[in-house]
Amino acid sequence: MHQCYYCEQLFSSKEQLYEHVEIHSDIEKNKEIMKRKKKSLKKN
Repeated sequence: MHQCYYCEQLFSSKEQLYEHVEIHSDIEKNKEIMKRKKKSLKKN
């Protein structure tokens, strides 16, 4: 068994886990992008 370290969901294969973790990493990237956009808007 493999467990997602973000949400602790269990998966039977590493492939399934990797596909699932990509969802979390996309969310994290989007959060970072939004933070940067907000900072740049505040400067202007």
